[in-house]
This record gives sequence, C-alpha cells and structure tokens, in this order.
Amino acid sequence: MKERLDSEYISQLADEFLEIAKKFNDYRFEKISQQKISHETFLEMGKKSTQLMKTAREMKLLSTLIVGEETATAILKLENINKEIKSSITSLIDIQKAFDFIGALGDLGLSIIDKNPAAISDNINFLSDLVKEKTS
Repeated sequence: MKERLDSEYISQLADEFLEIAKKFNDYRFEKISQQKISHETFLEMGKKSTQLMKTAREMKLLSTLIVGEETATAILKLENINKEIKSSITSLIDIQKAFDFIGALGDLGLSIIDKNPAAISDNINFLSDLVKEKTS
C-alpha cells in the first residue's frame, strides 16, 4: 500500500478514469446501435463521458496532492473499485447504473482536483456502495 499519495499515483488514477470513460463511450455506442437508448440519452451519456475525460485530464495536471491518512486510505480503495467498474461497465443492463458510475467518478475527480478530503471520502464511499449494489 502506498504510504503517500503523490502526483504519480494521482496520474495513475486519472489514466484509469480515462479508460473507464472510453469504455462508457463504447457502451453508449453499443446501446444506440442496438436501439436500446434514445438519441437524447445517447447525447447525455456523451456529456457525462466528456466531463469525466476532462476531469481526468485536470487530475493529470496536478503536481501534488496532500491529503490526510483517512482520505489516503479511501483513495487506495479505488484500485478495486476501478477494476470492478472497468470489467463490468460494458455489460450493464441498467442504463441508469452506467450513468451513476460515470457521474460518481466525475464527482470524485472534481473533489480530488479541489483537494477536498471530506468530498473525496464521501465520493469513494458512494462508489463503493454502487459497486456493492451492482454485484448483489
């Protein structure tokens, strides 16, 4: 486990967020081609994906991030959460669940950029709950 969250680790998280956003894009294109979502939903999903990509790019620009031990522990949970999301996002049946994942990741990225430890912890806990809901 990492002792300190540094720019390298935040950069890795940003890379994972970008990968998830790309998978979300693949998912929305698949659903529109199968006519399982409306054009309006397709466009809204595109906005969410674009926002997550933008947030991830902003995270990449951060040079340092100093957080408390509790927040550091919460962020380290992201490794498993991100793996679960990346492996399952393209197979989700529930479109709303995909929206929830991408929105929660965007919110988390913004709280990291804002260096807001309470919001970081809250957003990670919310993501963790989403993953539990998806797997139960």
